[in-house]
This record gives sequence, C-alpha cells and structure tokens, in this order.
Amino acid sequence: MAISRTLPDQFEIDDSGITHKPTGWKFTPRPGDPTDGTVIEGTAGSKLKTGEDFRSDDIREMAIRLWLKHLKDTKKIS
Repeated sequence: MAISRTLPDQFEIDDSGITHKPTGWKFTPRPGDPTDGTVIEGTAGSKLKTGEDFRSDDIREMAIRLWLKHLKDTKKIS
C-alpha cells in the first residue's frame, strides 16, 4: 500500500486553525495561545475512499510548519 504525499496545498489555514482537507485532520488553537490547542485526527492514517492514505505524523509535521509560518506572517508570533 502506497502512502500518499502530504502537500502544503492540501491545507486550509485561517486564524481559527489549520485543516488538512483530504482527511479532516484539524488543529484549533486555544484563545490567547496560538501554539497550543486541540488536534482532531479525522481520517488520518486510514485509507480514504479516494484510495489515498496519509500518515498522521506526516500531516502533523507539515501542519506545524505551515501554522508557524502563518503565525509569523500575521505577526501573532515573532
């Protein structure tokens, strides 16, 4: 079984959090601390109806990089 590649364009990012669109994996920050919050795994780690299979740790790694970039770009952190 081939693991699907996690790519930046698969994510939706706004101030309410970051979501991996194919799996529904989502990080929602706590009010007052944009680097701490809740993660919902969605279907990460499970084969999707499309045949894609994304590793949860790959999604998390990419999401962290993208989220930190978003926070820096929007000056929420330095």
